[in-house]
This record gives sequence, structure tokens and C-alpha cells, in this order.
Amino acid sequence: AEYMGLSEMAVVGFEYGFSMDDPRTLAIWEAQFGDFANGAQPIFDQFVASAEQKWLRQSGLVTMLPHGFDGAGPEHSSARIERFLQLCDGDISCRNKNANMHVINPSTPANYFHALRRQMHQPFRKPLILIGPKVLLRHPECVSPLSAMGPGTAFQPVLDDPAVADPAAVTRVILVSGKLYYDLVAARASQPTPASTAIVRLEELHPFPIDGLRAVLGKYSAAKRVVWAQEEPANGGAWRYVDPRLQNLVSARNPVRYAGRPAIAAVAVASSAKHTKEAAEIIKQAFE
Repeated sequence: AEYMGLSEMAVVGFEYGFSMDDPRTLAIWEAQFGDFANGAQPIFDQFVASAEQKWLRQSGLVTMLPHGFDGAGPEHSSARIERFLQLCDGDISCRNKNANMHVINPSTPANYFHALRRQMHQPFRKPLILIGPKVLLRHPECVSPLSAMGPGTAFQPVLDDPAVADPAAVTRVILVSGKLYYDLVAARASQPTPASTAIVRLEELHPFPIDGLRAVLGKYSAAKRVVWAQEEPANGGAWRYVDPRLQNLVSARNPVRYAGRPAIAAVAVASSAKHTKEAAEIIKQAFE
């Protein structure tokens, strides 16, 4: 039998072409691990991210990238969110609403559903980079009622904290995207004053939901500390993308603080013990 080498670039190229040939079909490429999208980087650079600007050709290709720092090591942890955000258009003022593609990191089944539904129901086509941690498939807290997917519902780029009863009592706002939200919620319960912290989720990173986030942050006028928390290292994830955009929303006297792993070259450590220690440090930083 002849051996056929695996080529992510060939497969993504095929799915991209399929999405353009029949825009009424929902074309999806899902990587076994988000890291494997590395092999298809030329397709994302030359076609997925830029074809509309270069050739006025739209594509609704969905790229599903399992992503999550669960102690699996540097080759099975990161979908390299930062690379896709570098390919996104628009400036830090977020005036451009006609984004070249959507980059999302949904934390609820409802938003996952609505993101896919939006791909087909919107009257145009845009590529969708969907960061989907595998661990959320089995997480007992990651659930949505059917009512969140019924008539009158839609994708929510920003999710406010449903546990906050009194916004005036909130002195710390933690901003997060993806599955780290559930770890932060669990850790908040053990804090001396849980009601003083609001945990707000950015479900869509690009186009940056500046209006929705401004409305949510406006509720927490007493907050003296705003923190961006992520499980990725400082030179990865969304931090360097969201930082200048968030600074436009907060007071210069209280700049957004970073809680996450330090910048490293190998994305993730290959030691379970060190991974666990780093994860605990992120939670500590977020609530300091």
C-alpha cells in the first residue's frame, strides 16, 4: 500500500476552495489539536485572511481549533490564537466594523451553536476561527438551556457575570476568554469577598466587541482594578491584541493588569507538576 503523508496545508486548501465553490454549504475543518494548524499557515496567510481584500472573494470557512493548557505539553496545547489575531484587520480604535474574519473563543454551548448558525444566516461570508477547548465538552458547568438557543436569541460577543447581584460592590473586574473562566469562578468562591469580583467573558476577540464591553464595564464604576487573565504565555494568546484596545476603555490611572504565564518560546511546559504550579499562579495573580 502506498503511504500518503498527512498535509494540513492540502486539506485546509481543499476546504477553503470548497467553501468558495458553494457558499451555501457550511464548510468546516477541524484540527485534531489546534497546534496542527501550523502546517497550513500559508493557506491562512495568503487566502483565508486576505482573499477578500486582495480579490474581493469571500469565504465562510470554519476552522475549529482545539485549544487549552491542560498539561499536555508544547505540541498539544496552543492553537496560536495570537497568530490569527495578527492577521486580523482594524486598528485599536475599533472603528472598522467590516472585519476580514471572526475569531471567537466561546465558553457556552449556546454561543457555539449561534456562531455556526450565524455563518449561514448572515447575508455575506466571513471566515470563522473557532477556538474550542476539548475539556469543555465534559465540563459540568459548561451548559446552556434550550431557551438560550431559541427564537430571539443570538451570538453574544460579551458575557457579563451572571453571579453579580450588586454591581456597585464590585471593586475588581477580571476579563477572560475561553475555558479559564470556569477555573476563575471556582477560585472566586474561596476568596474572602467573592462579591467584590466580577468575571466578564470576551467570547469574540475579533471584531473586538468594544461597544458591548464598554456597556458592561460601565456597570462596574466602582471597580479600581481591571485584570486580563489568560492561560497562555504573555507572548501568546490574546493579551497583546486586547491590551491596547482595553486601555481605550479604562482609566489611565488604573491600567489593565496582566495575569498569565510569562513569555516563553515553547508555548507550554512538558512537566505536569510545573503546569499545575503555573495554573495556580495565574489564579493567584488574577485575584491579587
